[in-house]
Amino acid sequence: MELRQLRYFITVAEELSFTRAAARLFAAQSTVSAAVRALEEELQVSLFDRSTRTVALSSAGEVFLPEAKSVVGAAERAREVVGEASRTLRGSLRVGTMTRITALDLPRLVGAFRQRHPLVDIRIQVSGSGAGGIAEDVRRGRLDVGVVALPAAEAHDLDLRQFATIPYVVILPTEHPLAQRERIALKDLARENFVSGASGFGSRAAMDRAFGELGITRRVSVEITDIASAASYVRAIGGAAVVPRYEPVGAAGVVVKPVSGPVPSLALSFAVRAGREPSPAVAALLKLSPNYTRDDGTF
Repeated sequence: MELRQLRYFITVAEELSFTRAAARLFAAQSTVSAAVRALEEELQVSLFDRSTRTVALSSAGEVFLPEAKSVVGAAERAREVVGEASRTLRGSLRVGTMTRITALDLPRLVGAFRQRHPLVDIRIQVSGSGAGGIAEDVRRGRLDVGVVALPAAEAHDLDLRQFATIPYVVILPTEHPLAQRERIALKDLARENFVSGASGFGSRAAMDRAFGELGITRRVSVEITDIASAASYVRAIGGAAVVPRYEPVGAAGVVVKPVSGPVPSLALSFAVRAGREPSPAVAALLKLSPNYTRDDGTF
C-alpha cells in the first residue's frame, strides 16, 4: 500500500469523479484509475460503486476513508516536523481568499513568508463562491488555510482566527428618497431591488438572515462576486445594496450611509481545520499575519 494510492483514493472520494480527481491531481485519469484499482486488489474489496454516470463510496470505502486520511495526514505531519527540526520548512501551502480584501495585505504577507521559508511554494486560490466555498475547501483538505467572512455559528469543523471586524453600509442612488438621511434602517429598504453577493458569500447570508428576522423577503436582482462593484450596479439599476464597508466606498451617482439599528458586523478570519494542530507552514503564516492585517473598519 503506497501513500500515492491513498492520496488518489482520498481525492476520488472527495470529488466522486475520477475525471475531476485526475484534474485536481494533475495526473492522467488512467493513472488514477489504475492506482485505485491496485489498492482495491490489495485490500480485496471494492472501495467505490461505479456506474457509467456516477461514482459513489461503497460501504467498505466509507469505513476506509477516515483511516486513509489519518495515514496520509500522519505522513505529511512527519515530513513537516522533520523539516521544522532542521529549521527548513519545505513543501507547499494552499491559501484560499476572496477578492479585494484590503484589511489583509496578502501579497506582502506572502512575500515576508517566502523570505523566511523559501522552500515552501505557496498556491493562492481566489474563490468565486465566497466564504462558503473557501470554508468547504478547508474542511475537505483542498486548502490548508482560508480567509473567510463567517460568523462562528456557521464555522462547523473550522477553527477561526479573527483579524478584522467590518460594519455594513447602505448604498443608494443619489436621487433616492432615502438618500438624505443620516442613517438608514433595513426595514425601510423592504421594497428595493438589491445588489448583493452571490449565495455562499458570508455577507449575503448575514443580510438574508437580518432581513428575515424583520419578516422581509428581499429581492436580489443582481448578484456579484466583487463587492467593490456594488456601487456601479446600484447606480445602473436604481436599486440598493447593504454590503461590508469597503475602500473606496464612494462612487459618482450614489451615496453611502451607515445602517441604523442592531445590525451584525462582518468578521474576517483565517480558517483552518478544527481538531488538529495547524501544520508548521500554516502556523508560520499565521504567526506573521498580524503584521499585515489592519482592523480599520473597511473590507
